[in-house]
Amino acid sequence: MGDLLTGIASQRACRRFDPDGVVPDADIEQMLSAAVHAPSAENTQPWTFIVVRDAQSRGLLAAWWTETWNAGGGDFIKQSLDDKALVADLEYAFVKGGFAAAPVVVVVCADTERVPEIYAPSSIYPAVQNLLLAANDLGYGSCLTTGLTTFGIDRVRDLLKLPGNLIPMAAVYVGRPVKKLSPPRRRPATSVTYREQFGTRW
Repeated sequence: MGDLLTGIASQRACRRFDPDGVVPDADIEQMLSAAVHAPSAENTQPWTFIVVRDAQSRGLLAAWWTETWNAGGGDFIKQSLDDKALVADLEYAFVKGGFAAAPVVVVVCADTERVPEIYAPSSIYPAVQNLLLAANDLGYGSCLTTGLTTFGIDRVRDLLKLPGNLIPMAAVYVGRPVKKLSPPRRRPATSVTYREQFGTRW
């Protein structure tokens, strides 16, 4: 497997960050450079990135994105996953401040003056994926959270002084993992692929 595919195959979420790990601006700039090379609707490039290092702000952002977990997302995960280690890892991230320990949070916003809101996700998430891949390539752990309540969106806008045309869509936590991450577990592509129509196995 080539270097690029090897990097893709090693990507996984980090939920336990070293709060003392250093992430230089130069590395953040490389991640953001990768992000802006993503495809977007009609090449509108409707992304804006807010890099947050302040500990209090990071804690607030982690808490607000955690509301989805507390509002029922956590219960759904616990009922639908048999993997107790993964559930414990998720609970640590959301409930015990795992995300808040990441020294950098990149809040990714969609600019609705550049793209209609309906097309924002298809433009923003390729950029987010590039950012995650670049963080992995540079040796960092990273994790993505999405989905804010309306109240959460308003609070993020207020905290980061976002104008009304920017919608905060994702938070990417970046830092050094507390320990070396184990290889990701993925279902084989052929197990979820069909020929011509659903039901005809690849």
